[in-house]
Amino acid sequence: MLWRVLVLARWTLTEALRERILYVVLLFVGVLVAGSCVLTPLAPGAQGKVVADFGLACIDALGVLVILLSGCGLVRRDIERRTLEAVLCRPVTRLEYLAGKCLGLFATLCVLVAVMTAVFALLVHVSGFRWGPEYLQAIGATLLGLLIVASLAVLFSTFTSPTLAAFFTLALFAAGHLQETILRLAHSSALDRVAGVVRWLVPPLSLYDVRSAAVYGVAIPPGQFVAGAAYAALYAVTALTLAALLFQRKELK
Repeated sequence: MLWRVLVLARWTLTEALRERILYVVLLFVGVLVAGSCVLTPLAPGAQGKVVADFGLACIDALGVLVILLSGCGLVRRDIERRTLEAVLCRPVTRLEYLAGKCLGLFATLCVLVAVMTAVFALLVHVSGFRWGPEYLQAIGATLLGLLIVASLAVLFSTFTSPTLAAFFTLALFAAGHLQETILRLAHSSALDRVAGVVRWLVPPLSLYDVRSAAVYGVAIPPGQFVAGAAYAALYAVTALTLAALLFQRKELK
């Protein structure tokens, strides 16, 4: 099973790179340089923090953009190209297929984030600011959050169109970052019930947003990072299992 999943993941990664998804890196470079030039003069005495915060935010935002543009149409593209039927004719289950696609999408994100991190570190160095290990921790936390978002994109892509899948994924991404705010605003019994549903269904993506701590040189406790990784893996597995159950009923046409 693992070998088949890895083969599908490699195929998905290769396909994504052939679609010139690395042009996202060029967009990142342009946005990062332009944003740094504009924002740095507006924050005298804190230019390094502004550049770091903006760079980390760009990595997160462009990672989500890749998921919306590429991940939400993974299943639909294979159906339209008739490649899915060829894959499932082999001894490959639908769960293995979805796991391979999600792992390949995550591998693509890892490649893009690694390249963007190198560009980001170079810009920080050229600008004369300090590069701290906290930035790598923040980027690692961002990748864990992107794993959750990628699994949601694959889930939605199994039963709806790429446009609606992108909308639902983006909505849950926004809700995940606003979850703590929603829960704090829950005071009535009705809102408490809504908050309980939100707590169970919406991933707490704000836990993976540690840019502010990284910018101010605060390291993430190892236990928090391990717990976050375990939660992201569990959420992704749960989402893919649900996706496989829904995908079993889908007609391939």
